[in-house]
Amino acid sequence: MSQRKEMKNKFAERVKNAPRSFTRKILDLTKDSSVISFAGGLPDESLFPHELIKEEIENVLNSFKKSLYQYSPAMGVEELRAQISKNYEATCSDEILLTNGSQQGLDLIAKAFINEGDTIVVESPSYLAALNLFALYNPNIIDVGLSKSGVDTQELEEIFKSKNPKFFYVIPTFQNPTGWSWYKETREEVARLAKKYEIIIIEDSPYDAIRYEGTRPVGFATLLPHQTINLGTFSKTLVPDFRIGWIRANEEFITVLRGLKESSDLQSSKFFQHVVAKLLKSGKLSLHVKKIITTYKEKRNAMARALAENFKDEVEYEIPEGGMFFWITFKKNVDTMKLFDFAIKEDVAFVPGSVFYKDARISNNARVNFTHASLEDIEKGIKNLKSAYLKYI
Repeated sequence: MSQRKEMKNKFAERVKNAPRSFTRKILDLTKDSSVISFAGGLPDESLFPHELIKEEIENVLNSFKKSLYQYSPAMGVEELRAQISKNYEATCSDEILLTNGSQQGLDLIAKAFINEGDTIVVESPSYLAALNLFALYNPNIIDVGLSKSGVDTQELEEIFKSKNPKFFYVIPTFQNPTGWSWYKETREEVARLAKKYEIIIIEDSPYDAIRYEGTRPVGFATLLPHQTINLGTFSKTLVPDFRIGWIRANEEFITVLRGLKESSDLQSSKFFQHVVAKLLKSGKLSLHVKKIITTYKEKRNAMARALAENFKDEVEYEIPEGGMFFWITFKKNVDTMKLFDFAIKEDVAFVPGSVFYKDARISNNARVNFTHASLEDIEKGIKNLKSAYLKYI
């Protein structure tokens, strides 16, 4: 026992202080077929384009020599970086770094910019995996209030002015967990403030392409290109298992981030980068995304109907114009972390709102995902959630 305790004491402080991740609990629930899970931000695997991928794998194998399997530069496949750069104004492939999912991109950014005790700013609420990752580097995390129009810019300016943060991490389009999108005026004001106070903007955009209504808003890569670092991923529009994400930033930032990636894993696997590059260049991925949007919109509408029929005026929510989530606010005094235990007994899962706040505050909010469950399970799962709610109150 004493020897085991001694080995435990060898771990770095960041390991000892690491927050217990609710993400693992979410993923574990997906393995239990008896539970209808609205918890994970998972795509619908029935939509994974298996035949398209098989075809492009064959094309890659026939197009390249055995050198395809050799070590390669950390930046990633040039053809794919060039395709990604077209999503941004005045951006070239040298400003794109390919990563093992956007989560690695977040980690590289944290390594590059956060010293212990540095101040960083996040939305309140914010993406739980980002909050957990940032906490490993022991910064001073300040959150700024968020509404359906975006962050409170007056509060933000006071933070920028008095705290001089290293960066502001944002998900302004179909935000996780709320599904909200910042208004144009908010984006422009935040860009003005960031420029005035010389604050870096980290813009995370995993859901931009999954839009059901409206038009694509202006991004920070356009509003403030030199001070913005963008994160993107193919996990939501193609398949998560390829683990292909990217960072877009100015070349000064990319040089530092590339060096950190080289120290971390040398390179990402380039085989599937070539596959994705071919799918993009041929237009096949774009057609696939249209299919995803049609299916997910139907599921979103089904969840909106189920919430209205079962909860009526007992909850509040916005119908998202894109992305994967509803953010439900219970009008009664509900602690959704406690409600979660009742829900599991009714064979339905969601994510309690408290995990999306840096201080894990008691919350009457819940994030529910609509992209992974079937139409039948959406209807049944919301009925089960209402049953759990009635037993809780």
